[in-house]
Amino acid sequence: MKIVHKIFSYTIFIVLIWGFLNIVRPYWEKYWLEKQLETCAVYGTKHSIHKTRKMLVMKIRDEGYAFNEDDFIIRKDEDNSVSINIAYRDEINIFGITLTRLDFLVEAKALEMKGYY
Repeated sequence: MKIVHKIFSYTIFIVLIWGFLNIVRPYWEKYWLEKQLETCAVYGTKHSIHKTRKMLVMKIRDEGYAFNEDDFIIRKDEDNSVSINIAYRDEINIFGITLTRLDFLVEAKALEMKGYY
């Protein structure tokens, strides 16, 4: 009877951990996407929008995200400040059942830093 109880306890523990990871995953991916956008925004302060978009697409594909380059909005003003935005939808699934749909708006901004020597 103790073995059955241990197996049941371990199974419940594994299911809880797996469920927790599924709930946290969309927020974790949003965080890392925001970091990628910040890197590209900083790059964009010194480069053209075209080169910034090219770098962004390369980074996003390397990280395995399923976004297209048209999903991103890149703006650059006359002061070389750059903002990159993306709005997307994700969902929390457990055992193939969608618990909730999440709408995310990720935005990164960077100001050009002037070098003083």
